Amino acid sequence: MFSTFTKYPLISRAVVFFAVPLVLLCYFSFNNLFLEPLPANQDIESLQGVNDKVSIRRDDNGVAYITAPTDLDVYFATGYAHAQDRLWQLELQRRIAQGRLSEVFGKQALDQDIWFRTLGLYRAAEESMPMLSKEASNALDAYVNGVNAWMREAKQLPVEFSILGVEPEPWTKLDSLAWSKVFALNLAGNYTNEIQKLIGAQELSAAQMKTFYPDYVASDLSLSANTINKLNDIVALQKSIESELKVGGKYVGSNAWVVSGQFTESGAPILANDPHLPLQIPSLWYAVSQKGASLTADGMSIVGLPVVIFGKNDHISWGGTNMMADVQDLFIEQLNEYDPSKYLHNGQWKKFNTRTELIDIKADFPAELRAPYKTVKIQVRDTLNGPVISDVIQGLGMPISMRWVALQPGDTTFEAFYKLSYAKNWQEFNDALDYLVAPAINFVYADMQNNIGMTGAGKLPVRQKGDGSMPMLAGEASSEWAKYITSSELPKYYNPPQGYLINANNDIAYPGYPYLISKNFAPEYRANRIEQILASSINQNIPITVESMLTAQKDEKDLSATTLLGYLKNVKPRNEQQKEAIAQLKQWQGVASKESVGATIFYGWVRHIRERIFGDEFSEFWNSSKNGNYLALPYLLESDDLLALISQGSPWCDNVKTDASETCRTLTLDALDDAIQELVKLKGSAQADWQWGEVQSTFYAHTPFSDVKVLNNLFERKIGASGSAHTVNVSGSYFDVNEGYISTFGGGFRQIIEMKKTNTKHMMMNSTGQSGQIASPYYDDMVEKFASDDMVGFVTPQAQEE
Repeated sequence: MFSTFTKYPLISRAVVFFAVPLVLLCYFSFNNLFLEPLPANQDIESLQGVNDKVSIRRDDNGVAYITAPTDLDVYFATGYAHAQDRLWQLELQRRIAQGRLSEVFGKQALDQDIWFRTLGLYRAAEESMPMLSKEASNALDAYVNGVNAWMREAKQLPVEFSILGVEPEPWTKLDSLAWSKVFALNLAGNYTNEIQKLIGAQELSAAQMKTFYPDYVASDLSLSANTINKLNDIVALQKSIESELKVGGKYVGSNAWVVSGQFTESGAPILANDPHLPLQIPSLWYAVSQKGASLTADGMSIVGLPVVIFGKNDHISWGGTNMMADVQDLFIEQLNEYDPSKYLHNGQWKKFNTRTELIDIKADFPAELRAPYKTVKIQVRDTLNGPVISDVIQGLGMPISMRWVALQPGDTTFEAFYKLSYAKNWQEFNDALDYLVAPAINFVYADMQNNIGMTGAGKLPVRQKGDGSMPMLAGEASSEWAKYITSSELPKYYNPPQGYLINANNDIAYPGYPYLISKNFAPEYRANRIEQILASSINQNIPITVESMLTAQKDEKDLSATTLLGYLKNVKPRNEQQKEAIAQLKQWQGVASKESVGATIFYGWVRHIRERIFGDEFSEFWNSSKNGNYLALPYLLESDDLLALISQGSPWCDNVKTDASETCRTLTLDALDDAIQELVKLKGSAQADWQWGEVQSTFYAHTPFSDVKVLNNLFERKIGASGSAHTVNVSGSYFDVNEGYISTFGGGFRQIIEMKKTNTKHMMMNSTGQSGQIASPYYDDMVEKFASDDMVGFVTPQAQEE
């Protein structure tokens, strides 16, 4: 062996002096940066904030099982576990809520920071602090102590901190309460709908507006071209927050349903829930089992809060969906022409409350070699309605304020989530939800006594004037909210005669309900499909099981396609490629499975029909088809609406940019050619290669490394996807000419709970994994499982040891 070194002295020296040190450096760097931060099963004691011995055990899926003699120690250990597995996520979430991303990511995050500084989430969180009960406040304190205990004793922080040069500050109660506000913001985006409707009303005729808003009433409000452009910039900013920070989006919500034991194989009620939010890695959710003196909660927590948001205890189980309630209103403030520091409110001139915000910005890469940017100083104005959000865009002279339930004083939302873990029956469950302010949620319920229920929860405004769908002129008393709908007035259902309850972000109200909840509910396709599945089993006397509920959660039948599909498959083709494509549609049953070619053709064809119908008018409207808001209004229309237009020869089919008069039939065939050419370019001419799962993929982005070459491949995840925007197994995607359909919106977790009096069955699957640490085996171990039909069960710590 040594003769080799003698024979090749230069190579030997290179190995000794360069290769070996490089290998050792890589080894120790990997060990230090990636492996050292990983947690292990452990007992916690002798730490500041712990009163007794606490156990944290993780199962083969990384799910944390926490046991302690006291509930406060359980909440401490929850914070400790969150920090162990998700410390970078905690840091990122805090900076989002604070508006301090620019300190880490540079000038590209400035507009987003200005937005969150303008909202003032931390100011609102601080106002909610006095509303906490002693018990809830102590739980937050314990959680905070747990997060900070891990930060103090960690030998190495997650690799994101090292790469970005960030040193985390101690976690605080305000950080948790502010993130609760961001969670509420995630489920409340009505203000962008108001702006889009306002912009559309300026450029479209009343008849055209009725295509998108059938009950539209013309407004006398007239805006300048500059104002319209600036309003569109606000919408574009919101789109960047949705895509980059994973906050908000169309039909953000969930599926949730519950079935009485009279129809289940076990005789116990079964509850199913899968929330739909912007997708990310790591997931927003963290599975945890909490066992203390009085606390016995299992389920899904939100990183940043100490409690189970959706799950079960020893008595009840609960899940939820976004109510889609309209809890945001925009007001066009009237300035005093002699003193622009004042605005009209309730017939009186009031002075704007102003504050100065300072935003530090990291220098461009490489930051060490460049001069830092000057600190940006912004002036934030607040009215009695809320923050003046129009100030986030320079040059928008029309002051628009936003009134949002979550920014009003007296927010007791955390109290509601805290009390849910201790509720023992329907009454205590509703008593806990009385405290919920924002977000507005439809909760489903099941208990050990075979009771099921569903109730709306949250603060919903009752307006004196208007329906909240368009910005209002502020100033007069009639623009004020009259009151909030009381919790007893919100829709509630308990042990209904049909034996099941379903919500999929559709309207929860019963016929004749006296209050307006929203004008922006999700279509009923998902809810109707879930009911089809349940009713089919019940009508055939097939007992419902946990397994059949999982099958329902993974269902890919798209009811939104039914009527338009019936029309398109009977269209007469004009060339051989069209003939082959339509032949595929004739075989397709509306199931958006990974293997389906028909699904690919249908969704591509429909997308191009929409663009052909509206692209001419709307590209002129915004002077560019590249504008981010280009087809915002047309995408309010569903497939059935498009069918009504093309089957009735709508004037929209004529291309206003040409002298000829185009028909809807010509447009439809042109759109099919567009879709075919697009697929040929993407996947080749063989239609067998156009399978939906090959064309559509689920994308779990990492912030910020999905935007960094080389690192993006290490941190982000992508997998072939089934489903569509309206299947129970939701997949909300956009089209990229190089990548195909990229799904960035879908299920964050799945959970099914069977409330048997003994051996309760509790199954779940997170969307990515339990850990946010790239070297952890639990970073992405659930990605493929979630894409299939796999689930894992919560088990007792005793069973774990056995």
